[in-house]
Amino acid sequence: MKLGCFGKISHMEAVERAGFDAIELDFCELVALSEEAWRRFYLLAQKSSLTFEVLSGLLPPDIRIYEECFDALRWLLHIRRGCERAVELGTRLIPFGAGKSRSILGGCQNRRACEEKLEGFVGQICDIFSDYGMTLVIEPLGPAYSNYLNTLDEAKDLALRTGRKNCKIMCDLRHMVKSGESFGEILRYKDDILHAHIDYPEGEQRFFPRTHDGYDYMPYLSALGASGYKGILTIEATQYRNFYAEALEGRSCLEKLLNFNRK
Repeated sequence: MKLGCFGKISHMEAVERAGFDAIELDFCELVALSEEAWRRFYLLAQKSSLTFEVLSGLLPPDIRIYEECFDALRWLLHIRRGCERAVELGTRLIPFGAGKSRSILGGCQNRRACEEKLEGFVGQICDIFSDYGMTLVIEPLGPAYSNYLNTLDEAKDLALRTGRKNCKIMCDLRHMVKSGESFGEILRYKDDILHAHIDYPEGEQRFFPRTHDGYDYMPYLSALGASGYKGILTIEATQYRNFYAEALEGRSCLEKLLNFNRK
C-alpha cells in the first residue's frame, strides 16, 4: 500500500517533503492551465519523486447533471482535454465523486430516468478514459454530500450497469462512517476497490489524521489490509493551518498504524 495526499499544484513541494508516495491533484486545475503553465508544471512533475497515478475533482462542483440545460458535450470535451494531460503524468485512475452534481433533484418526477441519464454520462466518460488507458472509480459519498450512490453496493451496481470494464469503485473512510456502512463491505468488494481515501471522519471538516485525535483508524485500515489492497491510500484533508506540518504528521500517523518500514 502506498500513501498519497490531496493537494493543489502549489502543495506539491510540501507533499514531497512530507514523504508521501503520491499527490492527488485536482483535475480541473490541470485543465485550466494555459499551455505555457502546463509545460512549466510538467517539467516540475518530471523532477518530482511523487507519482500522479490518481487525480480528483473530475468535474466542477457547481454543475448539475440532471438539469435540462446540462451540456454533456462541453463536459466530455473538458474531460478529454484533461485526459490528454493526465496521461502524460502517468495517471491511471480518476474518482467520480461530484456529489452535488450527481444528486437527484427534488423535482425529479422519474427517478429511474434520472439514474439512466447519469449511467449514460458515466459510460461516455469511461469511453474517453479507455482511449488513454485509464479507469473511472465510482466514489460512494455520505448523505451530506449526495443523495445518490452512498454505499459500495450502490456504486458497484452503477459500475455494472455502465457495462464498461474500466468502471470500478473506491472507498472513503468518512463516507463509510457517515453512511453507517460496515468496513466488512471492503472485503466483499475487494476485487472492485481500486482506490481509497482517509481523513479524520468525525465532524463536518476534513482534517489530517493525528496519532492522538481520538479516532480509531484501525478497523478501516485492517479491512483494507485484509482485503489485500495494494493501491494508494490518499489523505483527503481540506482544513489545516500549516499544510506541511499537518501533512507530515498525518503521513507519520498512518505509517505507524500500518507498520510501514521506511529507510
